[in-house]
Amino acid sequence: MGLQFSTTRATICSADLIINQNPPIIGQDLRGRVFKDTEDSGFPFATGGTSNIFRGHFLSHGGGRISVALKIFWRSDEKSKRRLHCEAELWARLNHKNVVPFLGIAYDIAPSPILVSPLYPLGDMEMFLSKHPEANRPEIVLGVASGLNYLHGENVVHGDLKPQNVLVDEDGTPKICDFGISKIMNRRGFTTDSVGTLLYMAPELLVAVDLLNERSTTKSSDIYSFALLALQILTSEAPKRGPVRDFMLAQDIGPNLSPKRAYYAHHANVTDEIWSIFEYCWAFEPQDRPDISDVLLQLTTAFTR
Repeated sequence: MGLQFSTTRATICSADLIINQNPPIIGQDLRGRVFKDTEDSGFPFATGGTSNIFRGHFLSHGGGRISVALKIFWRSDEKSKRRLHCEAELWARLNHKNVVPFLGIAYDIAPSPILVSPLYPLGDMEMFLSKHPEANRPEIVLGVASGLNYLHGENVVHGDLKPQNVLVDEDGTPKICDFGISKIMNRRGFTTDSVGTLLYMAPELLVAVDLLNERSTTKSSDIYSFALLALQILTSEAPKRGPVRDFMLAQDIGPNLSPKRAYYAHHANVTDEIWSIFEYCWAFEPQDRPDISDVLLQLTTAFTR
């Protein structure tokens, strides 16, 4: 696995979002149709800052057995319930080939509700590329860009783009996943106090905060993270950035935090044209970064020359 600096924090929806004692079903109600697999001996195959992921299966109405991933939150207190239902409500409204689909919620196999999605045996992006180095990497980058373009078009900020949050299906199609710290822009009840994973974090999210100026992910911070992720997809190397740590002083943060061309000059997939697009995404000031729609268009042109 590549170098990781995880700084996942608790994610909450704001108090403006009221969850009733019996919340409405978001997506399909999968009670009685989802089961945890026993071959894992009770251990998750993946874990995150607030949840574990287990393998399971889902019985379709036609009697078929479908492999699924079960996201089970560690805690079942009110804050965790709000977090779960915020993620479910956001995820359920998404529909794109480069976004992992949401199948529904199972209420009957754990103390807290379980979010259910398809299981992708090829794993996440990092795992997939380590086993399939011959994969069409430019096509994968464009797929991730297309998924992010869709999310931003829906006014959704992902907030934690990294290889572990892009899964790959049996056709090699990348699918963005994990909307636990995502948010809907300008929507009451969809705020978050988490800002992602340190290695892929935009400079403005690294600065120490005070009570008056909290850090918040934006479409612009997604763009910065996307370019770092795209660089890693093309090279299979974790981004070579300047030293980053959480809660840095403002005077220690500058343009030198972005990767340097010299480290990647030998990679055939990273042409000067591609690099210039990435540098545009790594602009130090968030307002100077492009929209993902422009990035997708420029990358499509550059990869087809």
